[in-house]
Amino acid sequence: MPLRFLRGIALAIACTALLLSTLSVNADDSASFQILFNGKNLEGWKGLPGLWSVEDGAITGQTTDNEPIKANTFLVWQGGDVSDFEFRCLVRFEGNNSGVQYRSELTDPDGLALKGYQADLHPRADYMGMMYGEKTGRGIIATGGQQVVISADGKKQVTPINADHNAPTERWNELRIIAVGNRLVHQINGVTTTDLTDNHPEAFATGLLGLQLHRGPAMKVQFRNLLYRKLTADQGGELLDSLAAPTAAAETNDEATVKPSKQPLETWLRSAPQPQWVWAKRAGSNQKVWFRRAFTAKANIKSARLYATCDNRLQLFLNGKLIEKSSRWEQATALDVTKAVRSGQNLIACECQNDGGIAALIAKVTITYADGSEQQVATDSTWKQTEKPVGDWKQTGTDDSDWLAAVKINALGEGPWGIPGTATGGGGQKNNLIRPYEITAPPGFEVTQVYEVPRDQGSWVSLASDDKGRLYACDQGGAGLYRLTLRKGQDALVEKVSVGSLQTISGAQGLLWDDGALWLHRNGGHLYRLTDSDGDDMLDSAQQYPGTRGGGEHGNHAVIKTPDGNAIYMVGGNMAPLAEHQRSRVPTWYEGHLITRMWDSNGHARGRLAPGGWITRLDPETKQQTVLTTGFRNEYDAALNRFGDLFAYDADMEWDLGLPWYRPTRICFAASGADYGWRSGSGKWPTYYEDTLPPVVEIGPGSPTGVISGLATSFPTKYRDALFACDWTFGTMYAIHLQPDGAGYTGTVEPFVFGAPLPLTDATVGTDGCLYFAVGGRGTASGVYRVRYVGDQSTDLPADLDAAAAAAREQREKLERFHGLVDNQAIAEAWPHLSSTDRYIRHAARIAVESQPVDSWAAKVADETDPQSKITATVALARRGNESHKDAAIAGLLKLPASELTHGQLLGLLRGYALIFTQLGAPSNPQRQQVIDQLDGLLPSKHADQNRELIRVLAYLRSPTVAAKAMQLINDRGAPSVPPWSDLASRNASYGGRILDLMKSPPPSDEIMYAYLIRELRDGWTQALRRDYFTFLNEAAKTSGGASYAGYLTRIRDEALALCTSEQRVALNEITGENFDPKPDFDIAEIKGPGQRWTVGAVAKEMRGPKDFAQGRSMFFSAKCAACHRLRSYGGAIGPDLTSIPNKFDQDYVIEAIVNPSKHISDQYGSSRVLTIDGQILEGLVVKQDNGDLALYPVGQDAKPVAIPAEDVESISESKVSQMPAELLDTLSAEEVRDLITYLMSAGNEKDRRWTSK
Repeated sequence: MPLRFLRGIALAIACTALLLSTLSVNADDSASFQILFNGKNLEGWKGLPGLWSVEDGAITGQTTDNEPIKANTFLVWQGGDVSDFEFRCLVRFEGNNSGVQYRSELTDPDGLALKGYQADLHPRADYMGMMYGEKTGRGIIATGGQQVVISADGKKQVTPINADHNAPTERWNELRIIAVGNRLVHQINGVTTTDLTDNHPEAFATGLLGLQLHRGPAMKVQFRNLLYRKLTADQGGELLDSLAAPTAAAETNDEATVKPSKQPLETWLRSAPQPQWVWAKRAGSNQKVWFRRAFTAKANIKSARLYATCDNRLQLFLNGKLIEKSSRWEQATALDVTKAVRSGQNLIACECQNDGGIAALIAKVTITYADGSEQQVATDSTWKQTEKPVGDWKQTGTDDSDWLAAVKINALGEGPWGIPGTATGGGGQKNNLIRPYEITAPPGFEVTQVYEVPRDQGSWVSLASDDKGRLYACDQGGAGLYRLTLRKGQDALVEKVSVGSLQTISGAQGLLWDDGALWLHRNGGHLYRLTDSDGDDMLDSAQQYPGTRGGGEHGNHAVIKTPDGNAIYMVGGNMAPLAEHQRSRVPTWYEGHLITRMWDSNGHARGRLAPGGWITRLDPETKQQTVLTTGFRNEYDAALNRFGDLFAYDADMEWDLGLPWYRPTRICFAASGADYGWRSGSGKWPTYYEDTLPPVVEIGPGSPTGVISGLATSFPTKYRDALFACDWTFGTMYAIHLQPDGAGYTGTVEPFVFGAPLPLTDATVGTDGCLYFAVGGRGTASGVYRVRYVGDQSTDLPADLDAAAAAAREQREKLERFHGLVDNQAIAEAWPHLSSTDRYIRHAARIAVESQPVDSWAAKVADETDPQSKITATVALARRGNESHKDAAIAGLLKLPASELTHGQLLGLLRGYALIFTQLGAPSNPQRQQVIDQLDGLLPSKHADQNRELIRVLAYLRSPTVAAKAMQLINDRGAPSVPPWSDLASRNASYGGRILDLMKSPPPSDEIMYAYLIRELRDGWTQALRRDYFTFLNEAAKTSGGASYAGYLTRIRDEALALCTSEQRVALNEITGENFDPKPDFDIAEIKGPGQRWTVGAVAKEMRGPKDFAQGRSMFFSAKCAACHRLRSYGGAIGPDLTSIPNKFDQDYVIEAIVNPSKHISDQYGSSRVLTIDGQILEGLVVKQDNGDLALYPVGQDAKPVAIPAEDVESISESKVSQMPAELLDTLSAEEVRDLITYLMSAGNEKDRRWTSK
């Protein structure tokens, strides 16, 4: 027998597909239904007022105990009589039974009572779906589980049938009615409950259709997705024949059928003491942390149970023996460790590793003794951790006295983890697949589950469909790549592709079928093209293409065919390094912060710089990449619209909720050359910046995953023109309806498919025109579902065309051909469009200009007279020029009449100044004053965006009025806006709770930004303004936000306090609560030396080695640092407070700032030359007092301040010499230098890990 045939047998895994909606799988897929309910109102229906309404997109009938109804009443369809038909709906009810009436007579027009057949909806299992004769005198005609034939004389012949429909009535279930002649069939969830052949003389052949509200106890019933089709004799016969045909297995995975564990894992973990997620103080990429926890066990141990997992990697030892090794945090370890625990001393030891982003360990051990007592050991601050283990750290006798206390990162069940391995693992997503009836879709759409993924096949996160209609799906981890063939009326065929030479292929976060091959972009690195080398219709060969490694869930993502068919778009998140590229359409990238950025207060993406997430174009022939677009946070997927434009679904940073730099998940048109402005921490660019582009639409909180175009679907026209974007966290697939807007797009968002839990991972369109989506990820239960349109609306391709928008797109595309290429025609063609009011054309023109050598166009900037062209060109020059262009660029913007500019032009002017100052160099004092004079009168503005940017620029320029004006805006603030996210929050209880808290107590985000922007401002304050400032921060802290919200507010407060004098801080104590005493309460050791002439390189070389905290603290005082600088409330107030150093700068920067202090002088602390009216020249640091007088601190460690009355000052000019002496370190020994630098980098924290590193 050929080996290839044997392999085929081994691969064919005949897995039972849970084809839950039997009708949908086995009946005519071409059937078209009339939509009876539009999801919005009761048009086409008639019912008693006050009883019927539309609630959450469902027809809702409700009665109350206070106003009961005396008789059954119906909501009657006004579409006429029904006779032979098929009807479907989704229904749920509580409090009393309901039903669907059909072939009925109206017996009471006023009370809307009906007489006829009823498909009963009843909480009693054998009544659910039965046949009841409403007002006919026949009562129950057939119960559930009966096939009944009634003869003309009224006699019944009853045959039992299996009617195990498993229908919890308070949840959504599917009701289906088939009526063909005298044959009447009811189904619940695809299972026939009643099959009646009625030859009774009082049988009904035709009549009305209605929905019932039952008299008696208060009740509520809801119907949605009501579908109806009239059947011809042939259609009816075929449909009845199909009911007798063999069908696929019914649903078996409903939560109600899952037997509870004898010892439920989640119940145990939630019992006291609950384990905490712990780590070191900060998380870093590829960081290793070791943990230890010793405990003493008594004798007579009956059992011991252990639970543990670590994001990302864990090796766990118990008493020196390796118990578990794992690289998948979502699949937690839960083991019986009775044999490993011993009476007496025991030790749990863990070696943990973080791949990137947030990191944490969680563990719990419970020991049960023979007498029934228990002992608990759970991760908390009693555990010890280090990043530099010594000795045999796995054994009990090892000295760990220098290890640090573990730091709590989050509580059990919180953060991105939930409780791995339980029903709330992976961020609160349940581990049971949702029933398709509980998934909401628009009227006319039907959702069915087509496959439940067994645990050994992993949790599927990527999908692609081939040209034969088969689906390829891949696990997030190492469980492999699979091919899924859906067969009508049969079980699904699942074949493992990751075998033989492909056995290591797994972990795809992007799949694409193209021209007989499967492209696979792997999580953690590399792009592959999988092909069939021997013609047996099985992929067996992999060709690797250049790519990047790393990034995890923020790494390599989707692959998309380019519209010309010649290349592949590759998508990468902000943790994926940008691959080597031959060309970049994005001319440059930079941080672009005028005011010092704050890194995330919880350490996420600390140190991660531009370009952020990216999209490149790969030429498969040359294997060369071209950078298309950058500046995303974590765009998982992208898709093309009918015009060939690419759209990406970018992620938010949920910890930023409530903060002014929070950016919701959003759809971005991935325009050529664009930088979408993601920057780490507080540095995210506003969408109005001239050097970025706005999103097409903002959605809200979420976790973006798959995106697919509707063009290839058999959906109604408007959906074929839509993009479908999947959100993992809130279980929602959005339909994004794009609207051309000039050369770009705007859009609207429609929740298309949603449920809870529904952790959507990816979507694809099959050859049948249906949309298939996968759920899973992070180890959660996984499955594949199908969305099919069965309504009667037109499914034609969209044909409308906006001629003006088409012309604008054409112009944009002409300009884009110059992006990343030097072309002699570029300047002439692009320059006239720098003034375009179409932002996308203006952007395309600027990128075309920036792609050319700067010298070929820099002179044209000065000659521009049109305000918009001047602004656009200046932005280009600031991005691509050098310091020699600074003065002309500033002079050009100063000529513009700022007060006469449009809203957008003024924002562009302000961004232009910011880019000049950050990219080309700081302004001189005269330039600074000129810009202040131009802008100062514009603040405050009626536009919040203008206020933000005016404050930003004026604070940077140290305007004497900006503090008071910003505080006026803060004090006069109105009520904060509340985002419309309540429906979204309801789809995930874990994440949704924080959103609901924010909506109940919304933060003053605009005013927080104003406070953030002036936190580094030294001048222009009065004590009253300072009191208002810190009072506002206290008030803002009482409102709700994301996980980093409170930390950012604390750091804003701390950095603002750092600029206050000792006296001012004492006076503010009642507001700030600061325990402020600048005098040290410890002994200070003197410098011992020997010193030397220290250089930057020499200091850096000596930083390795043992460190002494006490000596480092002493050097801060002995080396006279404390004479000017404060750190942790100790020291002077002349220079910058150094407590925030580790939040702003790295060690190399700090060393250079000390050795070469004049190289980078803060404009807040630079020295000045003061000329007095009597001709005296004084040089030093100038501090303006509240009354306008000056306090001048001369250069020199021991110099006393000089008081200068305001009226004695003739002029103040900038000095190029730092206040700090260059030889500050030269008296210190190598050990003393090392300890001082470490003291600064640790912000004076004795427990900082730097003190234990070698």
